[in-house]
Amino acid sequence: LHIDMDAFYAQVEHRRTGIARDEPLAVQQWEGLIAVNYAARARGISRHMNVHEAKKACPELHCVHVEVISGGKGEASALEGDELATQLGRGDGKVSLGRYRTASAEVFAALQPFGTVEKASIDEAYLDV
Repeated sequence: LHIDMDAFYAQVEHRRTGIARDEPLAVQQWEGLIAVNYAARARGISRHMNVHEAKKACPELHCVHVEVISGGKGEASALEGDELATQLGRGDGKVSLGRYRTASAEVFAALQPFGTVEKASIDEAYLDV
């Protein structure tokens, strides 16, 4: 059985932020969108649009930035808040996919009782049933 979790990063952010699933939401990395939920797609938003273009097309779009780890002298603390992450430039911090890896591990663990799980990517697996 092939499992591909569509809009996975967006689903993780819905759960984390509490934003209703029927509200348009996109996950951004710097100025680009890397995941878009179904409500945003219905309003013409797609992956790889830039944030300004997407907000112009859909002003009610919630843009959630991936977690950023500050890039200061040896600092490794996660920044607080999506707005702060969007203020940083690419050279000022490093993207962390930790929250998505954690959610992925939770999903794959929930699938374990049903058969052998072979992970293909962070949001895709094969289940041998």
